[in-house]
Amino acid sequence: MTKLEINDKIKNMIKKIDFGKIKIKTLSQNDLKKAKEFQEHINSLIEEEAMILLDQKQTLKEEQEWLKNELKDIKRKIQVMLIARDGNKIVGISEIKLKRGKESHVGELGISVRKEYRGQGLGKKLMAEILKSAKKELKPKIKIVRLSVFPENKIAQNLFKKFGFKKVAVIPKQLQHQKELVDEIVMIKEI
Repeated sequence: MTKLEINDKIKNMIKKIDFGKIKIKTLSQNDLKKAKEFQEHINSLIEEEAMILLDQKQTLKEEQEWLKNELKDIKRKIQVMLIARDGNKIVGISEIKLKRGKESHVGELGISVRKEYRGQGLGKKLMAEILKSAKKELKPKIKIVRLSVFPENKIAQNLFKKFGFKKVAVIPKQLQHQKELVDEIVMIKEI
């Protein structure tokens, strides 16, 4: 293969996100009808063994139940969730959910981006939007955002640092990844 052919192959592999084409919106009641899209999103992450907490593929029924619960929490103003779509395909999800009781000022953040959309700014866009939504929508007012990240996920850690998150704890052997016990890194950001 010539250098030119290699460069063309690399260019074809690198997909640039057309942010005019990607739509980011809040989870809504209409999304209940689209549970299959959510199931495909999460199962694609589980299949690739992405660094997320779920490790078992979700059934359509489980995904429908999850969506119903998320919508209840959004209605109660204790959660915000954004969905990024490229056409009918979910390519990213971000959410912040308030904890309860004496931790009700703390929101737990989760974010996921499909493999083929990573490294192109979608995670950064979802992060900025979900933090804005949390400040605006959550009741009681959010004061701290907390997240957990796998130690191997340096790209995510760097993104979180850019948004002002600080590493506050490393909890040994709290997570499983590819059948190995790994540390959990806890990061927080005050807002």
